[in-house]
Amino acid sequence: MISPEPTPDRLPAGHRVASRYTVESVIGEGASGVVYSAARDGDGQRVALKVIHKHLSGTPQIFRRYHREAAILKRIEGPHVVRMLDFVEEGGLLVIALEHIDGSSLEELLREHAPLEIDRATEIALQICSALETAHAAGVVHRDLKPANVLIERAVASPDGHAGAAPSPLAGRVRVVDFGLAKVVHGEQMTTGLTEQDMIFGTPEYMAPEQVRGEEVDPRCDIYALGCILYEMVVGAVPFSKRTPIAVMTAQITEQPLPPRSGKRDGLISAGLEAVILRALAKDRAERYPSARAFADALRACRERRVVGHTPAGLQGATSITELELERTGLDHAAAAQNDVSTSDVAHQVPPRESAVVRVQPEGRAAVFSEARGDGRATAGGTSRERILWTVVAILCAAAGIAVGTLFGAR
Repeated sequence: MISPEPTPDRLPAGHRVASRYTVESVIGEGASGVVYSAARDGDGQRVALKVIHKHLSGTPQIFRRYHREAAILKRIEGPHVVRMLDFVEEGGLLVIALEHIDGSSLEELLREHAPLEIDRATEIALQICSALETAHAAGVVHRDLKPANVLIERAVASPDGHAGAAPSPLAGRVRVVDFGLAKVVHGEQMTTGLTEQDMIFGTPEYMAPEQVRGEEVDPRCDIYALGCILYEMVVGAVPFSKRTPIAVMTAQITEQPLPPRSGKRDGLISAGLEAVILRALAKDRAERYPSARAFADALRACRERRVVGHTPAGLQGATSITELELERTGLDHAAAAQNDVSTSDVAHQVPPRESAVVRVQPEGRAAVFSEARGDGRATAGGTSRERILWTVVAILCAAAGIAVGTLFGAR
């Protein structure tokens, strides 16, 4: 990665931080700070130093944000969340030392390779789900999930385990970073430690409708953001692209995204994956996946050609089987309805129409069924034929009854 041109606000190469880190180069820069590649004294381990901008070191809100991010990272530990190594304060500067990830951001990957191959996009989304599951279990909502905050570790070996393969930006472990805007959940009360009145946090292209409206958020706003990211990975563009941030935020509230299969990649995206994405992008948070694990279950079901079910809100204890026909390019109704759909995946070629079986399970839990694709369709088809047969029989019996009644009435 090419380091930006040095400025007076940046630390020069060779600068020592907290008497134990030596700055090497600039990795990236944001509104509140700079991230440096550095070496730790003693063992020479490479680390990423996130350092607050010098001119912001006296800003109480930014100061508290760095303290809060460090506290949040201490409580989150998982294979897909970047690990915090140290937190120091020196000369008015706050420094968070993070493990150094040798790789690139998903934003860079999409800039060069979008749209991604479907299996790879699904795998990245699954690993992000794992990161969200870790964060949400710790009571943390990221609230600014976007491709720039997703790092993909460069592979040191091929997927089959043979060493020596050339590193590829399309392979490697995924890590979620930058919890600076995260929201901490304490039971029923949620707080960021910052003043939030009349403030909206997030990136417009990945903000959930309730986030745009300035309402209280919960883990489902991260589900929406991941839906936007998955849409971008498989389609090659964000769900809503407008001229201004305000226009994008307005669209998040008022417009429905184009179905993923309505574009050039309609033959590569299965009806099931389209339905999964549209459910994650539901305007009403109650219609989205209730958790990152439920989202991951649906993605695995698509990838493994299984059927996934979920109980819609308000159907406590209900159990039913519903047939829902999926149109090739018209699945807006799937996002609007409370029925949850995931269909069999078809590798690279999808027929014009597919049928999905939606199983509604009690207790609001997502359930995955290992029902074979052929068997599932045979059952659905058989049920439909029996229903038609009995309907015809009922009509014939009714007609016969009317005829007999008319005959006796005439006598």
